[in-house]
Amino acid sequence: MDTRDYVTTGETLQALRKVYQEDGETNLQKAFLDALSDELKPIDEGRWRPNTLIVLLAILLIALFGIFLYFSVGAKR
Repeated sequence: MDTRDYVTTGETLQALRKVYQEDGETNLQKAFLDALSDELKPIDEGRWRPNTLIVLLAILLIALFGIFLYFSVGAKR
């Protein structure tokens, strides 16, 4: 790309795609995994580990859903 010419739309889009692919904060998948990861164990140390609070909330929601099903379906027997 010559610096003295006007920049076309295609060149601008290519430059933006390159910047967004290299930047980790704009990558939606990486940002989502970073938000859900455990802050105490770095990702460099090994496998990705989910946040303990999210795991506990998921278990609580599953238990509440099971209790709801038990009392709504099981109570009619």
